[in-house]
Amino acid sequence: MSAHLRLSPFDIFLDPLLDLQDSRLRELLSYWNGKRAGRAMPARADVSPAEIVSHLPSVFLIGAEPPAVSPAHFHVRLMGTALNELFAADFTGRTLDEGLPEKASSALAKVLGVVCELRRPLRLHGQAVFDEEQGPTEIEAVFMPLTLAGARVEMAMGELVKRASA
Repeated sequence: MSAHLRLSPFDIFLDPLLDLQDSRLRELLSYWNGKRAGRAMPARADVSPAEIVSHLPSVFLIGAEPPAVSPAHFHVRLMGTALNELFAADFTGRTLDEGLPEKASSALAKVLGVVCELRRPLRLHGQAVFDEEQGPTEIEAVFMPLTLAGARVEMAMGELVKRASA
């Protein structure tokens, strides 16, 4: 697990090697790779919701404003219904700092900043607490860069799923 980087103070890890365990995430990454068509990343216009219908409940789109380093630089454009339920909120239309607690928004901004800087997908996995009464939830997610018209990352598309307990 040496290639996995911990996002302190959480039990969440970044995996740049993309060792995706969930078949849905592998399927979405494969879709993203197909839409790249030899480019570093696909354009947002290349992604069709009609082609990923089964993923929509757990998909998110987050806009990235330069320099893409703080929670205020990231705007939630779309948050699937399963994510609304998991977070017990819909952050669509908000920046990360408007919707999440400070530590969580800062950690998520770091992940998104890395995706923007490296212009490549990242895997996130570990245990997250969405509800104090229910305790930690095992999650896995993939974050993939998108452009609007060029080489700069202007959006991140991803999917977050709850994993079955071992």
